[in-house]
Amino acid sequence: MKKNLFLVLVLSSTTFLYAQELTTRALVKAVEHTILSSEIAGKIVSIPKSNGQSFKKGETLVKIDCTIYKAQLEKVKTQVDIAKEKMLKNQQLSQYNSGSKFELQISELEYKKELAEYNIAKINTKRCYIKAPYSGKIVKKIASKYQNIQPNQELLEILNTSNLELEVIVPSSWLTFLKKDQKFKLIIDETQEKLEASIQDLGALIDTSSQTISLRAKPILPYDTLIPGMSATAEFKKP
Repeated sequence: MKKNLFLVLVLSSTTFLYAQELTTRALVKAVEHTILSSEIAGKIVSIPKSNGQSFKKGETLVKIDCTIYKAQLEKVKTQVDIAKEKMLKNQQLSQYNSGSKFELQISELEYKKELAEYNIAKINTKRCYIKAPYSGKIVKKIASKYQNIQPNQELLEILNTSNLELEVIVPSSWLTFLKKDQKFKLIIDETQEKLEASIQDLGALIDTSSQTISLRAKPILPYDTLIPGMSATAEFKKP
Protein backbone atom coordinates (compact mmCIF):
# COMPACT_ATOMS: atom_id res chain seq x y z
CA MET A 1 0.00 0.00 0.00
CA LYS A 2 1.47 3.26 -1.09
CA LYS A 3 1.49 6.05 1.28
CA ASN A 4 0.88 9.47 -0.12
CA LEU A 5 3.27 11.93 1.22
CA PHE A 6 2.07 15.45 1.55
CA LEU A 7 4.53 18.24 1.84
CA VAL A 8 3.04 21.03 3.78
CA LEU A 9 4.63 24.37 3.22
CA VAL A 10 4.10 26.92 5.91
CA LEU A 11 4.69 30.43 4.71
CA SER A 12 5.46 32.91 7.44
CA SER A 13 5.06 36.61 6.67
CA THR A 14 6.78 39.38 8.60
CA THR A 15 5.39 42.93 8.71
CA PHE A 16 7.99 45.72 8.72
CA LEU A 17 7.05 49.08 10.28
CA TYR A 18 9.06 52.06 9.06
CA ALA A 19 8.84 55.84 8.99
CA GLN A 20 8.53 57.63 5.68
CA GLU A 21 10.68 60.76 5.40
CA LEU A 22 8.92 63.82 3.97
CA THR A 23 10.52 67.14 3.14
CA THR A 24 9.28 70.69 2.66
CA ARG A 25 10.59 74.25 2.82
CA ALA A 26 11.03 76.52 5.85
CA LEU A 27 11.91 80.18 6.37
CA VAL A 28 13.74 81.64 9.39
CA LYS A 29 12.05 84.72 10.89
CA ALA A 30 12.64 87.07 13.83
CA VAL A 31 9.82 87.14 16.39
CA GLU A 32 10.77 90.69 17.48
CA HIS A 33 11.53 93.02 14.57
CA THR A 34 10.74 96.72 14.81
CA ILE A 35 11.66 100.27 13.80
CA LEU A 36 12.61 102.71 16.56
CA SER A 37 11.23 106.23 16.13
CA SER A 38 11.77 109.52 17.93
CA GLU A 39 9.11 110.75 20.36
CA ILE A 40 10.51 114.30 20.48
CA ALA A 41 12.06 116.87 18.13
CA GLY A 42 15.76 117.63 18.36
CA LYS A 43 19.26 117.03 17.04
CA ILE A 44 20.92 113.62 17.24
CA VAL A 45 24.19 113.87 19.17
CA SER A 46 25.00 110.15 19.21
CA ILE A 47 23.94 107.10 17.20
CA PRO A 48 26.95 104.78 17.62
CA LYS A 49 25.79 101.50 16.13
CA SER A 50 26.07 100.61 12.43
CA ASN A 51 24.29 98.03 10.27
CA GLY A 52 24.85 94.48 11.50
CA GLN A 53 26.27 95.48 14.90
CA SER A 54 25.00 93.87 18.10
CA PHE A 55 23.56 95.62 21.15
CA LYS A 56 22.36 94.70 24.61
CA LYS A 57 18.95 95.28 26.18
CA GLY A 58 18.81 98.73 27.80
CA GLU A 59 21.77 100.08 25.82
CA THR A 60 21.38 103.64 24.49
CA LEU A 61 21.08 103.40 20.70
CA VAL A 62 20.23 107.05 19.99
CA LYS A 63 20.94 110.16 22.08
CA ILE A 64 19.15 113.43 21.27
CA ASP A 65 20.33 116.86 22.42
CA CYS A 66 18.49 117.34 25.71
CA THR A 67 19.58 120.88 26.62
CA ILE A 68 16.21 122.56 25.98
CA TYR A 69 14.23 119.76 27.64
CA LYS A 70 16.37 119.88 30.77
CA ALA A 71 15.91 123.67 30.90
CA GLN A 72 12.15 123.25 30.60
CA LEU A 73 12.26 120.69 33.42
CA GLU A 74 14.05 123.16 35.71
CA LYS A 75 11.58 125.92 34.81
CA VAL A 76 8.55 123.75 35.54
CA LYS A 77 10.12 122.51 38.77
CA THR A 78 10.36 126.10 39.96
CA GLN A 79 6.70 126.67 39.05
CA VAL A 80 5.79 123.55 41.03
CA ASP A 81 7.64 124.87 44.10
CA ILE A 82 5.85 128.25 43.84
CA ALA A 83 2.43 126.60 43.44
CA LYS A 84 3.15 124.34 46.40
CA GLU A 85 4.06 127.28 48.65
CA LYS A 86 0.84 129.09 47.69
CA MET A 87 -1.21 125.98 48.42
CA LEU A 88 0.45 125.44 51.82
CA LYS A 89 -0.10 129.09 52.74
CA ASN A 90 -3.79 128.91 51.84
CA GLN A 91 -4.14 125.65 53.82
CA GLN A 92 -2.65 127.41 56.86
CA LEU A 93 -4.99 130.37 56.48
CA SER A 94 -7.91 128.00 56.11
CA GLN A 95 -7.06 126.34 59.43
CA TYR A 96 -7.40 129.73 61.16
CA ASN A 97 -10.46 130.69 59.12
CA SER A 98 -8.45 133.56 57.58
CA GLY A 99 -8.69 132.53 53.94
CA SER A 100 -11.49 131.61 51.59
CA LYS A 101 -12.21 128.03 50.52
CA PHE A 102 -12.28 129.20 46.91
CA GLU A 103 -8.68 130.47 47.03
CA LEU A 104 -7.61 127.23 48.69
CA GLN A 105 -9.26 125.11 46.00
CA ILE A 106 -7.72 127.23 43.21
CA SER A 107 -4.24 126.93 44.74
CA GLU A 108 -4.61 123.15 45.08
CA LEU A 109 -5.68 122.84 41.43
CA GLU A 110 -2.80 125.05 40.30
CA TYR A 111 -0.37 122.85 42.21
CA LYS A 112 -1.77 119.69 40.56
CA LYS A 113 -1.54 121.35 37.14
CA GLU A 114 2.12 122.36 37.62
CA LEU A 115 2.92 118.91 38.97
CA ALA A 116 1.44 117.34 35.82
CA GLU A 117 3.53 119.71 33.66
CA TYR A 118 6.60 118.68 35.63
CA ASN A 119 5.93 114.99 35.01
CA ILE A 120 5.55 115.65 31.26
CA ALA A 121 8.84 117.58 31.20
CA LYS A 122 10.51 114.76 33.12
CA ILE A 123 9.26 112.20 30.58
CA ASN A 124 10.59 114.33 27.71
CA THR A 125 14.09 114.34 29.21
CA LYS A 126 13.99 110.53 29.33
CA ARG A 127 12.93 110.48 25.67
CA CYS A 128 16.28 112.06 24.79
CA TYR A 129 17.78 108.59 25.27
CA ILE A 130 16.34 105.86 23.03
CA LYS A 131 17.26 102.54 24.62
CA ALA A 132 17.18 99.02 23.19
CA PRO A 133 13.98 97.15 24.17
CA TYR A 134 15.85 93.82 23.83
CA SER A 135 19.25 92.45 22.83
CA GLY A 136 19.76 92.10 19.11
CA LYS A 137 21.29 93.60 15.97
CA ILE A 138 20.92 96.71 13.82
CA VAL A 139 19.20 95.88 10.54
CA LYS A 140 19.28 99.36 9.05
CA LYS A 141 20.54 102.73 10.27
CA ILE A 142 18.00 105.26 8.97
CA ALA A 143 19.12 108.48 10.71
CA SER A 144 22.60 110.01 11.21
CA LYS A 145 24.51 111.96 13.85
CA TYR A 146 23.84 115.75 13.88
CA GLN A 147 20.57 115.25 11.97
CA ASN A 148 17.59 117.32 13.13
CA ILE A 149 14.61 115.05 13.62
CA GLN A 150 10.89 115.39 14.30
CA PRO A 151 8.51 113.33 16.46
CA ASN A 152 7.64 109.91 14.96
CA GLN A 153 10.61 110.07 12.58
CA GLU A 154 12.17 106.62 11.93
CA LEU A 155 15.71 106.20 13.26
CA LEU A 156 16.77 102.54 13.44
CA GLU A 157 15.45 99.18 12.24
CA ILE A 158 16.33 96.45 14.74
CA LEU A 159 15.60 92.78 15.43
CA ASN A 160 16.09 90.26 18.18
CA THR A 161 18.51 87.58 16.90
CA SER A 162 18.07 85.35 19.96
CA ASN A 163 14.34 84.91 19.49
CA LEU A 164 13.79 83.24 16.11
CA GLU A 165 11.00 81.15 14.66
CA LEU A 166 10.29 79.16 11.49
CA GLU A 167 7.49 79.44 8.99
CA VAL A 168 6.92 76.02 7.44
CA ILE A 169 4.46 75.40 4.60
CA VAL A 170 3.19 71.79 4.48
CA PRO A 171 0.45 69.93 2.58
CA SER A 172 -2.77 69.94 4.56
CA SER A 173 -2.86 66.12 4.36
CA TRP A 174 0.12 66.06 6.75
CA LEU A 175 -2.20 67.15 9.56
CA THR A 176 -3.02 63.45 10.01
CA PHE A 177 0.34 62.91 11.73
CA LEU A 178 1.66 66.37 12.69
CA LYS A 179 1.09 67.66 16.21
CA LYS A 180 2.24 70.38 18.57
CA ASP A 181 5.74 69.95 20.10
CA GLN A 182 6.64 67.37 17.45
CA LYS A 183 10.34 67.55 16.56
CA PHE A 184 11.80 67.57 13.06
CA LYS A 185 15.14 68.16 11.34
CA LEU A 186 16.37 71.25 9.53
CA ILE A 187 19.08 71.61 6.92
CA ILE A 188 20.00 75.29 6.45
CA ASP A 189 20.53 76.19 2.79
CA GLU A 190 23.15 78.88 3.36
CA THR A 191 25.40 76.96 5.80
CA GLN A 192 24.33 73.30 5.34
CA GLU A 193 24.09 73.18 9.13
CA LYS A 194 21.78 70.52 10.57
CA LEU A 195 19.51 71.55 13.43
CA GLU A 196 16.44 70.36 15.28
CA ALA A 197 13.17 72.24 15.62
CA SER A 198 9.76 71.66 17.16
CA ILE A 199 6.27 72.63 16.08
CA GLN A 200 4.82 75.45 18.20
CA ASP A 201 1.44 75.93 16.55
CA LEU A 202 -0.48 74.31 13.73
CA GLY A 203 -1.94 76.75 11.26
CA ALA A 204 -5.45 78.09 11.65
CA LEU A 205 -6.38 78.20 7.96
CA ILE A 206 -5.82 75.92 4.96
CA ASP A 207 -5.08 77.53 1.61
CA THR A 208 -7.84 76.08 -0.55
CA SER A 209 -6.03 76.72 -3.84
CA SER A 210 -2.79 74.94 -2.91
CA GLN A 211 -4.15 72.68 -0.14
CA THR A 212 -1.33 73.74 2.15
CA ILE A 213 -1.14 75.08 5.68
CA SER A 214 1.45 77.25 7.45
CA LEU A 215 3.04 75.97 10.67
CA ARG A 216 4.94 78.00 13.25
CA ALA A 217 7.99 76.22 14.63
CA LYS A 218 10.90 77.02 16.94
CA PRO A 219 14.54 76.05 16.33
CA ILE A 220 16.03 74.23 19.32
CA LEU A 221 19.03 75.91 20.95
CA PRO A 222 21.86 76.37 20.26
CA TYR A 223 21.49 78.11 16.89
CA ASP A 224 24.23 80.75 16.93
CA THR A 225 24.65 80.88 13.15
CA LEU A 226 20.96 81.34 12.28
CA ILE A 227 20.03 84.65 10.66
CA PRO A 228 16.48 85.84 9.85
CA GLY A 229 15.78 85.37 6.15
CA MET A 230 17.65 82.07 5.86
CA SER A 231 15.90 79.20 4.05
CA ALA A 232 15.95 75.57 5.04
CA THR A 233 14.72 72.08 4.17
CA ALA A 234 12.48 70.65 6.88
CA GLU A 235 12.43 66.86 7.25
CA PHE A 236 9.42 65.22 8.89
CA LYS A 237 8.89 61.54 9.63
CA LYS A 238 5.51 60.05 8.79
CA PRO A 239 4.86 56.84 10.76
